[in-house]
Amino acid sequence: MDQFQSRGRLIAGVSFDIPGMGYKDPRTGAIEGFEPDLARAIATDIFGAPDRVDFHQVHDAGRIQALQDGVVDMVISQLTITPDRAEQVLFSVPYCVTGEAILVPADSTIERFEDLKGKRIAVTAGSVSIRRMQAALPSLPGATLVVTPLSAGNLEAVAKGEADAASNDMINLTFMQRRAEHPERYRIIDIGGMFDPKPFGVAVEKSRHALVARLNQAIERLKANHDVDTLLDDALAGAGRRSAPPA
Repeated sequence: MDQFQSRGRLIAGVSFDIPGMGYKDPRTGAIEGFEPDLARAIATDIFGAPDRVDFHQVHDAGRIQALQDGVVDMVISQLTITPDRAEQVLFSVPYCVTGEAILVPADSTIERFEDLKGKRIAVTAGSVSIRRMQAALPSLPGATLVVTPLSAGNLEAVAKGEADAASNDMINLTFMQRRAEHPERYRIIDIGGMFDPKPFGVAVEKSRHALVARLNQAIERLKANHDVDTLLDDALAGAGRRSAPPA
């Protein structure tokens, strides 16, 4: 019997820094967003209750290590399924597929991928985006990378003038722009045609076949019932609403 079955609950590694996607409200401590809500839906499918999941923050560069160290049962944190990662962990079926994009200031002269020549590009440590931009640098003379530990740091780097553009998943950048203090100051450019799509999967430690099989059953049911689409649509709709500051 896998430990998640005997424990009667799951421990999920999620992002805490992307409002709408995976976020810990600093005022209330609540874990919010599409991926935590998906984890709760998975817990409901497996255990019959959404509160049968605990959350642990993971950073992009430490997601796989958290699984290998047994800190979490599963990582559901924009982890793109790639061949090299599939050698280290087991992946569920994809729950979401997105693509590469860049976020730039609204008045930027950048309009397409080629315009990144000579520019400073913010990327997240441990992400597929940093791999792609590192590989693309020879075709972008003069371009440099500004590496941030969290995805939220991508937008912060652009906002502070420390980077000219941020490269990340389209879905992450959409959430970050919508929840920015001044979303009108930024725009997003789709560069997905330059790269392969990004399928997100739930990852588990390499030996936990029973868990990944159960996750696949839950995700397939949630997708068939359009629950995954509904969760994502609700998160995107809510991302444009900023919470009032505490009194």
